[in-house]
Amino acid sequence: MKIKAMSAAIATILCAPAFAAEPCPTLIDNARQACTAQPGDSLRECLVAKIPAGCVAEMDHMLASTYVLPRQTVIGTRFGIDVDKYPGSVSVLGEEDLDFATDIIRSLSKVPGFDTGNDMGRSMGQSFTIRGFGHGTENRVIIMQDGVRRSANLYSNQVSSFRMDTDLLKQVEVVRGASSISHGGGAIGGVIGSTTKDASDYTLPGRDVGVQVKYRHDSNNANQYSAAFAWAPESRPVELLAFAKVYDKGEIEWSEALEASNGTLYDSTDNDEHIVTYFFKGGVRFNDENQLKLSHYEQSNDFHSGWNSLFHYEFTEQNGAVVGTMMQKDTVLGFTSRGAGPWLDLSVNAYQTEAYSEKGYERGVDLYYKNADERRGINAQNLMTFSTGPVNHRLLVGFDYEHREEDAIYILDGEYSDFNSMPNDYKDLGVFFQHESRWLDDRLAIQLGGRYDQFDREVQGLAETYDNSRFSPRLGASFEVAEGFNLLANYSETFRAPTPHETSSHGPLNIHYWYMPNPDLGSETAKEYEGGFSWHGNGLFADDDRFRLKAMYFNGKIDNLIELVIDHDGPLSPAGSRYVRYENVGLAKRRGVEAEASYSREHWGAFLTYEQLDQFDDETRRKTPWAFADRARLGMDVRPFADDFTLSFDVTHWFAPDQNPETVMSGGQLLTYVNKSFSQSNVQMRWRPFQSYVPFLDGSTEILLGINNVFDQRRLPSSGVMTTTRVGDGRNIYVSLKKTF
Repeated sequence: MKIKAMSAAIATILCAPAFAAEPCPTLIDNARQACTAQPGDSLRECLVAKIPAGCVAEMDHMLASTYVLPRQTVIGTRFGIDVDKYPGSVSVLGEEDLDFATDIIRSLSKVPGFDTGNDMGRSMGQSFTIRGFGHGTENRVIIMQDGVRRSANLYSNQVSSFRMDTDLLKQVEVVRGASSISHGGGAIGGVIGSTTKDASDYTLPGRDVGVQVKYRHDSNNANQYSAAFAWAPESRPVELLAFAKVYDKGEIEWSEALEASNGTLYDSTDNDEHIVTYFFKGGVRFNDENQLKLSHYEQSNDFHSGWNSLFHYEFTEQNGAVVGTMMQKDTVLGFTSRGAGPWLDLSVNAYQTEAYSEKGYERGVDLYYKNADERRGINAQNLMTFSTGPVNHRLLVGFDYEHREEDAIYILDGEYSDFNSMPNDYKDLGVFFQHESRWLDDRLAIQLGGRYDQFDREVQGLAETYDNSRFSPRLGASFEVAEGFNLLANYSETFRAPTPHETSSHGPLNIHYWYMPNPDLGSETAKEYEGGFSWHGNGLFADDDRFRLKAMYFNGKIDNLIELVIDHDGPLSPAGSRYVRYENVGLAKRRGVEAEASYSREHWGAFLTYEQLDQFDDETRRKTPWAFADRARLGMDVRPFADDFTLSFDVTHWFAPDQNPETVMSGGQLLTYVNKSFSQSNVQMRWRPFQSYVPFLDGSTEILLGINNVFDQRRLPSSGVMTTTRVGDGRNIYVSLKKTF
């Protein structure tokens, strides 16, 4: 619950009537359903206007809860829709869902269908997957902050970072599967979209100026310091926000010590990261309908790491650490215009972004390696609402254009190495529409959408280019067959155009292979069906309880999957290595289940999630591109005294994976893929005192205390082997103090 909301809640409690005609949960739930169809208003403002004053405090608690009140998603359709009525798989996380971890990828591990692990724990190198795709297949997952797309891996495949700061994020949405035609090619695995906070998120009720300071210490060698200054006067049309943060992350202790072949015990990752984040946002309201915002985000990570930050756990004795900097810079200009009538709800965004990673050895080897990614783009959309008789409509139309440039420099002992596919250009233009019609008093919603994409890929110095176009459709429906019970169905398509590296790489790019170009590569296409139901309501077992359940089954295929194919039978290259090239290898099939359930009463609540994924090559039946473990997560929180104190506990269990193949030959040894189950637990205490005799401890203060991996248990990701060193981070005790003035 935000501090503003808590203060408002206290005031409404003092002025509330002694009773209401119906219980507050029922009134709030009815209001929520009505407010779902009003995306132009904030959800809270709409709810406050529709419920008695005496129910506002309980409503604010429901809004703050991660498992009671369903939230709205924008990423899936680009217009707001209740998560329970979105006919696909999506999770929406708020500020309180993200603060149990220090890094955004770790924070998203609670989302069904999103998995982490298989790395050494560095902030700049964290593995992730959404429905089987993620690190190493980054162009199959769309990652955005404030609508700006970014590369997680920066081509190198030796880093994996979203370069986002959880303290700055107001909301994160994760849409799973091929279900986001409004964001262009690449959503084979899914879409992750984050939204940064505004100045008003850092001010107390009734104040024009706000200052927030925060300190967090993690026992697994991490410290964070942040400060924010906000100016958001209600009487003036201008608001300003300035934010700065320093995050130091050192050696990372593992959950288990491992013995090397020489008898040495290893129990930690060599690491030293100094991460600095700056963020500035300003806004001008010309009138009630028109607003202009400008923001600049900048994050740098000065690091000492292994050569591959995901997999190399120690510095080398001969060359020491790999020393470098990873940088992300985003500048976004946004304009919104909401007319008095139903035909204008316009938003336009223009942006420029720069990201790079540069590094070299600490000593011994004269090496400089840099990967760079620059983007410039613009997007616009307009939402129209109207009715034709008893049918209500929402029609959204828009376009986006992005020009992306990649480059890489590799200089060893003064000798420059050419990457062949560098530098390159991506030029992408998309036009899209989404239409929703609501029938039978809004009980039946039918969504029809489509997107036309035209894309062009060029590599400097090469005559061959790759350009093509594609139309991707989507059809979804939700039907409320009884109060709070919805049937859901969705069909969607998406695609991924081959990258310049896949079409144009040539030569000995590494010591293992000699790459050959393939300009005839076709685009990957994903077609996916989803079906399920959602059920939410009040009074299931008691007058004050609230419950929610959503379960989705998905079944789809990915055609023309692009993979690196090794020529084992042909001649050797001039370097004595095998020839390889990227090819369209065939068809992958994917199916599974994702479910979320929750139950809450006045002083306690519980939730359960379950996910199952089976993705395999249609011809060989082997897992592709990685193996997957089914997972269940059970959690509970207790509010024994008041809503300002919450004690939470959760346990995650990974079931033993069904491996195919079960073994692999590596270095002349037969290794067994992970075939065991694992469990890990977390606990957290959150205290936001409403009232206190100590002035410092009031509603503007938050104290957080928690333990990650309480029992210090290892976990081996199912894509690894039983002898892997990537056993996961060890027990971490953290404490955080946040104060707003």
